[in-house]
Amino acid sequence: MKLFILIFTALTPTIYCLSDQEEWQQFKTQHGKTYRSLLEEKRRFDIFKSNLRMIDEHNQRFNNGEETFKMRINQFGDFSEEEFRQMLGLQIDQIPNGGDNLALLDDSEDIPKEVDWRAKGAVTPVEDQWDCGACWAFSAVGAIEGQVFLKNGTLEPLSVQNLLDCARGEYMNKGCYEGLMVNAFNYTRDHGVLTDKEYPFISFHREEHECKKQGGVKISGYKEILAGDEQALAKAVALIGPVSVGMDSSKLKFYDIGVITKESGCKNERRYLNHAVVVVGYTEDYWVLKNSWGKYWGENGYLRIKRNDGNTCGVATAATYPTLD
Repeated sequence: MKLFILIFTALTPTIYCLSDQEEWQQFKTQHGKTYRSLLEEKRRFDIFKSNLRMIDEHNQRFNNGEETFKMRINQFGDFSEEEFRQMLGLQIDQIPNGGDNLALLDDSEDIPKEVDWRAKGAVTPVEDQWDCGACWAFSAVGAIEGQVFLKNGTLEPLSVQNLLDCARGEYMNKGCYEGLMVNAFNYTRDHGVLTDKEYPFISFHREEHECKKQGGVKISGYKEILAGDEQALAKAVALIGPVSVGMDSSKLKFYDIGVITKESGCKNERRYLNHAVVVVGYTEDYWVLKNSWGKYWGENGYLRIKRNDGNTCGVATAATYPTLD
């Protein structure tokens, strides 16, 4: 241990202060981080230090009222931007453009000012996709779980791994590398999706596996929300249930608390959508979204995005929900 400390200290420039090293040790312990070599750890420490500085600068602006959300270091603290992008598995070129599946919701029906499907028991606990770009599958099963609950009153986590392994080929998903919610819905319509207990998640580090079995809950299809229409999205969330959405996640990496607005710089055009989440509620001011980066990320695994603010982060650009008979 003494030899390790001496070598690591020699590799570490003197500009690193003790507080950085203390935070680094705490970070490694909390997230179970280990590295193949001292040089690799030195590189990761450099990334970590750079992220700390960025977060500190952002939070100073937050404390001065210049930002609307706060950041904190999390499991991505030693990730390069390229490594973080590899986790973002939304298949942009497959995002649909409406057509026959466009949802036709009753414009005359009033909706509540606030909705929270968590409080109604329609949302399963937050999960963690680890290094796997499985956001599309987590988003899809999140919406299906809500519909199953609303139909028969039972709530049980469905299998992301089932979709990663089996919804390939003609369904155009690529496991931990990329996929799309509507492709997952098409697979579930044809073959069903098993529960997480029957087919647990194991692709923590982007491992690929053969399709082991099929079956389970089937849906009848899916509906799309008119692109960019936040009012239609609110109506779907209120009247139908949790909705799968794509979004620009460029501001989410170290999100802690608060409401993300368009002033953050996130984009709403289709070409910028790179991550998938589930809208589980709203207020007059913001959307409530369930993420798949673990319960220690964000607000216990959730985030809030400004509502009716020019489609912030593209939350209404590619919104879909499953249908059950």
